[in-house]
Amino acid sequence: MNIKTAPAGKKNKVLYIVCAAIAGIFVLLVCVVFMLTGAPRNYQPLQPENGNEVSQYLTNYLAPQIHNKSQLDEPFELVITEQGLNDIIARGRWPIKLNGLTVSGPAVVLSVNQITLMATVKYGRIRAVVTIVMSPTIDEGGLLCLNLQNVKAGSVGITALAKGLSRKITATYLSKVDGNTWADDTTAALLENKAIDPVFAAYDNQIRLTDIDISNGKAVLQLAPQSER
Repeated sequence: MNIKTAPAGKKNKVLYIVCAAIAGIFVLLVCVVFMLTGAPRNYQPLQPENGNEVSQYLTNYLAPQIHNKSQLDEPFELVITEQGLNDIIARGRWPIKLNGLTVSGPAVVLSVNQITLMATVKYGRIRAVVTIVMSPTIDEGGLLCLNLQNVKAGSVGITALAKGLSRKITATYLSKVDGNTWADDTTAALLENKAIDPVFAAYDNQIRLTDIDISNGKAVLQLAPQSER
């Protein structure tokens, strides 16, 4: 009986191809993991010493400013600092668990004409820093446009995936809430760039956001009583 065997050169070539394929897959997996798990350099969530206490920036500055100035029945300016905003956010009820996702470590970065929201999101064993970039503006009709730019997990763009997941979560949870027009409007503004009427309750008054100027480290809001439109 004659048994045919492949020439040694052919065997070595096949072995080389198999090894190269395995190495390529390994490198690809490493790159994907690196891109997903890498965190932006400016991601530095605050960790307040007394996280259960309400932010003094909110109680001693923002709240009194809004309350007092909204009583004057005339337009006023409100300056919000990045540091103060992060202090308020960091004292929320974190982590948040939703549909298998765990969200923690929120942070906000204010830069020229942009708001960047960041947080650590964990799903199973996968953990990534998700970044949302918006460029909010007030249009000629006085409506607020959030202008979502992109959503990333690490350095991987997931804007379409994030929008789809957000729509699913919103549809599931808001269907159980009565009078959820404000939530529907906000969701549409973020996911579909739908302009919304920027009127907010300020104690016993209604105030309107008439302009917003975002620069490095702060946002300057122009506000006016509802009757001033």
